[in-house]
Amino acid sequence: MLKWPLQLFDIRRRFFRNLKNPERILEIGCGSGYNVKALHLLYPDAKITGLDLFDVSPLPAYAIYEKVDLDLGRLPFPTGHFDAVVITHVLEHLQRPLELAPEITRVLRKGGLVYCETPNWTSLFVPSFGFKRLQQGPLNFYDDPTHLKPWSVQGLFNYVHQSCGIKVVRAGVVRNIPKLLFDPFILLSGLILGRRPYILSVVWNVVGWAIFAIGRKE
Repeated sequence: MLKWPLQLFDIRRRFFRNLKNPERILEIGCGSGYNVKALHLLYPDAKITGLDLFDVSPLPAYAIYEKVDLDLGRLPFPTGHFDAVVITHVLEHLQRPLELAPEITRVLRKGGLVYCETPNWTSLFVPSFGFKRLQQGPLNFYDDPTHLKPWSVQGLFNYVHQSCGIKVVRAGVVRNIPKLLFDPFILLSGLILGRRPYILSVVWNVVGWAIFAIGRKE
């Protein structure tokens, strides 16, 4: 019941809502399509493309899927093709994230927006414990064996500003302040009901587990 009102204060959802009738959106590292589905609800007429390493498309039929090895650096799209690029929890998995940076800029149109999100370096110090251990979702950065390198806010700022060459309009820690009021109850519910995602959402919010940077191509 609280999920939708609290999303009003979620920085990623706010970025999605503030896009101005985009025609084409790219998500780099789309995973199972969580962001793609959220974007489609807001912009049902937009062409949304997702990239990942899956052999079979994980996306709904309304989205376009491309299998791409992001460590190779090359994106299979024309220059200036997208109004917005979203890349969340991907950079920390890449061996060569700097090679991807100029491609993010190239495929983004002038005036287009990019949203980057990664784990915060402070996630290295979050305790890892075995509550519902087999369920997906890391507490400590290294709970995910494919994680290579955490980022700082300044590092992510420099990635967008220097490596991508895109003007950063905002950067900081991902934290939903109003949700902090409800986090003790969400945590208790997670422990009682055995819901690891509830616990993850509280821990991520309280400790500022993730960071973000928003940029505009000039």
